[in-house]
Amino acid sequence: MKKEFRRHLARTATVLALYELDATNNDPETVLIAYTQMNVAELDARVEAYRELSALESFSHKKKKKKNGEKATIKAFNEAEVQMFQRLMKGAMHHREQADSLIATYAPEWPTDQIASVDRAILRVAIYEMLYEDVPIKVVINEAVEIAKLLGGDSSPRFINGVLGSIVDNLDTISEKRDPNTGSASE
Repeated sequence: MKKEFRRHLARTATVLALYELDATNNDPETVLIAYTQMNVAELDARVEAYRELSALESFSHKKKKKKNGEKATIKAFNEAEVQMFQRLMKGAMHHREQADSLIATYAPEWPTDQIASVDRAILRVAIYEMLYEDVPIKVVINEAVEIAKLLGGDSSPRFINGVLGSIVDNLDTISEKRDPNTGSASE
């Protein structure tokens, strides 16, 4: 798979993991491990979502077996994607309150707890990337909109684009409020 698509897959998996954390009482570390050690040869909801996202037609829905009869392990992510997923997941979780504050500021007609969980997860990942990762803003917004088209509702792409566009318009002000010692904004 192309490098850009693998990054897209890691971002999308991060959104799915954050969504899972919002929708369940699962422990964050357990979810993180489940995604990073996901075996594509197994059948569970995460693997089914991964298969659909990556369009891996080459994998049958049957469990693969090794020659000795044991189940095969087919890693969903290579080491670079695991590192990216872990970084995005931990960063988005660590800066969740800041992201939610920015969402509330730049989408005031939508209380954060009333925004669709998947849209909220997409915004949290994108805001983290905008503020703390060395990724071009256009790439962050494009990826967020593409993930919204894939996972969100009909109005999700426009909503995501609007909120992120408003944040970008005020990025200088937001960046000025960042704490130079921690890299986090003090809102």
